[in-house]
Amino acid sequence: MKNLAIILSVMVLFAAVGVVGCGGGGGQNELMQTTSSGAPAWVTKGSGAFTGDRGKAFYGVGSAPKMVDVAMQRDRANNRARRAILQIFNNYIAYMMKDYARSTTAGDMSKESYEADVLQVQKTVSIGDVNGAQIVDSWKDPADGTVYSLAVLDLAAVADVLANKGELDAKLRDYVRANAAKAFDDLEKEEAKAGH
Repeated sequence: MKNLAIILSVMVLFAAVGVVGCGGGGGQNELMQTTSSGAPAWVTKGSGAFTGDRGKAFYGVGSAPKMVDVAMQRDRANNRARRAILQIFNNYIAYMMKDYARSTTAGDMSKESYEADVLQVQKTVSIGDVNGAQIVDSWKDPADGTVYSLAVLDLAAVADVLANKGELDAKLRDYVRANAAKAFDDLEKEEAKAGH
């Protein structure tokens, strides 16, 4: 199980490397535009896996209600934005695992084994790696004092973090190269259906 976790961690690395080059076009990112209410578009759009001028990346939006301690309020919003990225990143790992399990086990993997493997990879990959998320914007709602933070985890940053997670055999490496962008695109489509 430990070897599988290492292999799948490196698989996510290759997924990140494979997806980075597929980024979006130029121009101002629609998330950074201002809405008619004066809030940045990212406040209303929310968290998700989006393709924009940073390429393919995970975006997390966090908020904190008005507090006496402004620094604590900002920290709380920042931490909630990073937590939102962690949840999205875990979904991305699950998409990769699901496709990989289908392609390699031909249905032989039990539900318990699959869930244990997903959990192990999430623990291996996610705990330290989301710390690479950057807070790229914040906004304070003048109406009620709520602070919103936008965190971004570029897939290039994921690749840097995972660069030393282990070695892949040729079959797995070929699978990841061929399917990395698909997992991200599938997640992005699912989130679009859900209204994100």
